[in-house]
Amino acid sequence: MDAAPPPAEPDATDWTFVLEAGCPECGYELHDPVLTGERLRAAVPRWAEVLGRPDVARRPSEHVWSPLEYASHSRDLVAVLGERVDAMLTGKDPVLRDYDGEAAAVRGEFWANEPDEVAQQIAVGTESTVAVLGRVEGDDWECTGRRGDGRPFTVTEMCRYLLHDVEHHLHDVQG
Repeated sequence: MDAAPPPAEPDATDWTFVLEAGCPECGYELHDPVLTGERLRAAVPRWAEVLGRPDVARRPSEHVWSPLEYASHSRDLVAVLGERVDAMLTGKDPVLRDYDGEAAAVRGEFWANEPDEVAQQIAVGTESTVAVLGRVEGDDWECTGRRGDGRPFTVTEMCRYLLHDVEHHLHDVQG
């Protein structure tokens, strides 16, 4: 097993600002949430291409994730989107389980993941989440849930928030 790299630089940014104005860093603009599944599917081959690079596990600097680590994180974000939307559709304003990306990276040893397996997991996880999104219709887009810190989200906002994250990380790795 590879030795654990140092933790990534902590990101204290409250990325919920993208729900109002998009993201000037990566170019994300608010999207029609109905298109979330289509855009997640479009990310699958892009991640597969990134994960096919010979240097995919190399960090650009000591405290910045490698493309492999970003892909592993994005794999998890796709699953989190499906879990959260499912909870919001089946519960009344549920408290959504917290997700700490850096803790998950350490626990899951993202730096040592097998790139081909991560690519396959992204593809399978995307289809699972797209199936959940396929159940959303009409007023379901306004169903709510709350993060552990109390911040409320609608299904629409959750789709925008987490899709931005996945696409932003593709931007981070020039995917």
